Amino acid sequence: MGKPAVVHVEYCEILQRVSDATVTGKVGRRSSFEVTLNNKVIFSKLDTGKFPAFDKVAEEVDNAAQGRDVQTVTETDKGSSCTIL
Repeated sequence: MGKPAVVHVEYCEILQRVSDATVTGKVGRRSSFEVTLNNKVIFSKLDTGKFPAFDKVAEEVDNAAQGRDVQTVTETDKGSSCTIL
């Protein structure tokens, strides 16, 4: 057997905007990139076929941290600097 793969996920903007947010990840379904915030799915790549606009995800995390209503993110990525390595 070879070495186990090491995956690093870089979260742009979320922790910059809400430094005390807890950001976690897990292995998902093929082609998935699902964002759940306080038990509410706010974005699904399985539904859109694209990645979310990461600034909009960060905005919703900030809304949750401020006690405001959280909305579903409908905007998709248009060339963000966020990457999955």
